[in-house]
This record gives sequence, C-alpha cells and structure tokens, in this order.
Amino acid sequence: MSIAVIGGGIAGAALAWRLRRLDPDVEITLFVGHHSVRGDATGASGGMVRGFETDAESCLAASESMAELAADPALREWADYREVGSHYFLDPGSADVEALASIVEARLPGSLTWSAVEDLPGPCPVRGLPDGTVAVVERQGGYFSPHRLRTSMTGELLRSRVAVSQELVTGVLPDGTLQGVDREPARGFRAVVVAAGAWTPHLLLGHDPVAGGFRTKAIQYVRCPVAPPGLGAFTDETSGLYGRPLADGGLLLGIPTDRWGVDPDGVGVDPSLIGTLLEVASERLGLDLEPSGVEGFSSSDCYHREPGLALRDLEDGSPVYTFTGGSGGAAKTVLAASRTAAAGLLDRLAAAHPGGPQTQR
Repeated sequence: MSIAVIGGGIAGAALAWRLRRLDPDVEITLFVGHHSVRGDATGASGGMVRGFETDAESCLAASESMAELAADPALREWADYREVGSHYFLDPGSADVEALASIVEARLPGSLTWSAVEDLPGPCPVRGLPDGTVAVVERQGGYFSPHRLRTSMTGELLRSRVAVSQELVTGVLPDGTLQGVDREPARGFRAVVVAAGAWTPHLLLGHDPVAGGFRTKAIQYVRCPVAPPGLGAFTDETSGLYGRPLADGGLLLGIPTDRWGVDPDGVGVDPSLIGTLLEVASERLGLDLEPSGVEGFSSSDCYHREPGLALRDLEDGSPVYTFTGGSGGAAKTVLAASRTAAAGLLDRLAAAHPGGPQTQR
C-alpha cells in the first residue's frame, strides 16, 4: 500500500507522521516542495493553541489536540510549546459557552473558567470590551511553533525511512497522476492526499476549486516591539484582534482580512490593514504604535465551505483526497485532525482493497 502526501506544512507532515505510526508497513512519500520557512501559513502562523472553540466539532478537536500536547513531553519539546494562558472574549449569546466548556473540561480538567468580563477574579488584559462580554480563560492555553513541529515530525519521518522528496509537484490529476515529478512513481499510488494549504486548489487539475468548496484568503500579522505586562494568548471576537507574546518580549498581533482568492505566491502586506490593526490595538491594549514601528508580514491559507482541517474526497472513484481547510487556525486542531484523517484514510483503503495489509490500531 503506497500513499503520497503533497505538502510539507504542518498538515502534511502531521498526516504522514500519523500514517507511519498507525501502520509501519505502509509506503509513504511526503512531497515537501510547496513550502518555505516564511512563505507558507505554517512558517507564518502564530501557533496559538487552546481547547475552546465556538462550535462543538472544532472545540472537540482543539481540546483533544491540547490534551495530547499537554500529556506528551516529546511533542511539547518538538513544538517548543509555551504555556502562557489564553483569554477568549465573545459576545453574550453568540455561543453555548457552558456546553463548550464541558467539552474542554472533560479533556483538560481544571484548565478552563468562564464568566462575564466584569466578574473576572483578576485584572483583564484587554480593555474597552463591551459590557457583558464573556471571558473564557484557559490556564493550559498558549502557543507553539508550527514550523518547528513540522520540522521535528519530518525529521522523525526520515528516521523511520519515509521518503521525503523535495520535488515540486505542479499538479494532481483526478486519477492520481502527479505532474512535475520526473522520477517514478509519478502515478500508481493507492492514495494521493493534497495537503498543500493555500496551494491545494491550484494543484487540483481538472477540478473546480470553487465548486469543491475551496477558497484562499490572505493572513496578515504585525510584530510589535513590546507586549503589555501579563498578556498571554488572546482572541477578542468583539473587535477581531488576536495575538500572543513573543519570546523576545515583543507581541504578535493579527486581525481578520477580507482578501479572498489571493495568489499564494504573491501575497503582499496591506498597509491599510496595518493602520486598522494598530487603531484596534490602541483601543484594546493601550498600545501607542506607529506603522513605522512595527513589522508587517503576510501569508495565505485555504478555507473550505465546511470549516475545519479534515480529510475530504476529491470525487467518487478518485484516489485523490485533500487534507486542508483549517484556515490559519489549524495549529489548534492539527494533532486530533491528523489522527482522525490518517485512521480514516487507512480504513478506506483497507475497505477498497480487502486483500491488502491489515492496519493495527
């Protein structure tokens, strides 16, 4: 049984790593040509992680991922995990916080508390929040380096004799043929999984990305030289601002963009968005910063009409799958999502080829 995984970001590396752990006999080729350290979402991601999300499915995946990270010293070292705490602020009534909190509590006991922001037991790290804003606080929240985690996983794959190829795949046909790969096997894989983030829609030759539910979107951040004291990772849905401290004492800040359909090879920084972001940062964090005093950088990622990082069929009868759609927040769910995707893929292949190797899980 041979499987090709296209994409060397955190999604592709994690999927190949899970496949190898679930079935040591499966032949895996990981094509990592579609990434660079600064050019993809994994290299640019802030890597904020927590258990709480505002829909149950994402909350389950995020809390399971957080629980695995918390329980595994090797993963924490691979990812350079920093437990700095997490605050999530949202409008009252916008989510069933009690039900979502119970999902997190079942997997991370004692980590989460929630209340109206005015009832927080200590000082709130974000100011100017509307009255009644709900504050979800997680002790075990924080951030890690998605780039370092993907590098660690890729190194482990090499040590376990998984083929890691630098060849640049330029397209994938519905029959599983890989274009741009000079050596064999360019075809003949039992399954081809395109996990190339924002490049995924461009690689799916003979397939309409829009009809398939895929869209690319720009992601933009700024690095600020200083962080307010005591500020951990935070997401403020009332303003859109999110961020986390940097190890050097600075601050990473972001705000959602509306730049859809971008070319992942040509995403640039939007100066007007930096201005908007700094206005919100002044209101919410009390930071008085000029655009010249921050470093802006951008990337892009792939979104799907059914949100979440998940294994998806390309079309009936095709050996091609995708593993993308988690947007810029996939770091929170990638551990659980990759485990589910790898198990699901092996089950599908076993069902399609009942005489093949049996997977032990």
